[in-house]
Amino acid sequence: MKTQLFIAGLLMASTQVVAKNSIETIIEKYNVEHCHTELKTMASDIIGSKKHRLLVSNQTNKNELETLLVTGVLEYKDRQSHITFSMSHSGGHCEVAYKESFAVKNPCIVVREEVFKKWQFKGKLNDETHVFSHKRDENFVGYMTSTKDGSYCLVSRQKKTS
Repeated sequence: MKTQLFIAGLLMASTQVVAKNSIETIIEKYNVEHCHTELKTMASDIIGSKKHRLLVSNQTNKNELETLLVTGVLEYKDRQSHITFSMSHSGGHCEVAYKESFAVKNPCIVVREEVFKKWQFKGKLNDETHVFSHKRDENFVGYMTSTKDGSYCLVSRQKKTS
């Protein structure tokens, strides 16, 4: 019985470790002092339970300024994306942002229906790049850029705290 309880305890502990996403580990390992809640919330919303790998690209903590830049890869069922989380704390104000980019082997008109169907069209930056904003969150913006031959679509999404 003791062995079964010990094994059950180990399984519970390993489940808790798996449930924790990498941003939480980074916050602890790099002694990030500010903006924990905002950074954890955004990372949790974006990463969820998806497989991912994050790397700290830059960290600053001088006087009243703290910054953190984290880059990585996020895996979906059918693709991988590059992601970046940034955090800045200055003068008692936190700003946290995320940016994600991935390529899709479909024309952008098809991707529009898959990725940005419920987003509001904001305009064009040029003939190949369209800009969208999320209907419920004006701080969530998306970009779609078609390759010259139209066979691929580059998708970027970014969000910042208000």
